[in-house]
Amino acid sequence: MQKAARNFLIVVSVVNGVAGLVCGVLFLISSDGGLMGFEALLPVVAKLPLADIFFRDLMWIGIAMLLVLGIPNLAASAMLLRRSEKQYVVTLAAAILLIVWCSFELIFMFNVAAVGYLAVGVISAFASVRLRGLPPHSNPVT
Repeated sequence: MQKAARNFLIVVSVVNGVAGLVCGVLFLISSDGGLMGFEALLPVVAKLPLADIFFRDLMWIGIAMLLVLGIPNLAASAMLLRRSEKQYVVTLAAAILLIVWCSFELIFMFNVAAVGYLAVGVISAFASVRLRGLPPHSNPVT
């Protein structure tokens, strides 16, 4: 079970890190969402708090995706693959950031994908806490 949890964290960290990086960069390159076909998102984010400052386009969402999803998950995947001493602390932080991101998204613009990512975040957090609590000599080997 420990090996499966660790492998799950590796896959989630890599997938979320790459997705956060790619989507964040695409939103920065095309802040109208055109590169990803997300033009319809602009009227939705225009209703968010502070929309006149942060949500005139998708640039700030791109920056947030890089800082909240891309970079933490890529750091977590690197630490997992290197078996860093703090690997599960970083995966827990990345999971918490994913939970916060999805919760915000669900409050302001419900969608099924956010529900799925929220579930992944919760499972990742539980796996991180469980694996973090193991003695060093019992960490699973992949």
